[in-house]
Amino acid sequence: MIYLDRTNIIQGMKRLQAYKYELMPNGDQLRDMRRFSGSCRFVYNKALALQKESHEAGDKFIGYVAMAAKLPVWKREAGTA
Repeated sequence: MIYLDRTNIIQGMKRLQAYKYELMPNGDQLRDMRRFSGSCRFVYNKALALQKESHEAGDKFIGYVAMAAKLPVWKREAGTA
């Protein structure tokens, strides 16, 4: 005969829960959200290109600190203001 310990069964189950939210930004908020996503895309693409160049040249992976140090330089470049 097999006995199951009910307390172990109940403790092993996890409850998954999710929430849905709908954003309804006004015009200024929408503009700011688009500007922020564009800035993120710019930084990601610039960093990815830099990593690819480094990899093709046979250099090591560029770490977070070195990459973060380049952000102020990219911000001062013409056409990014």
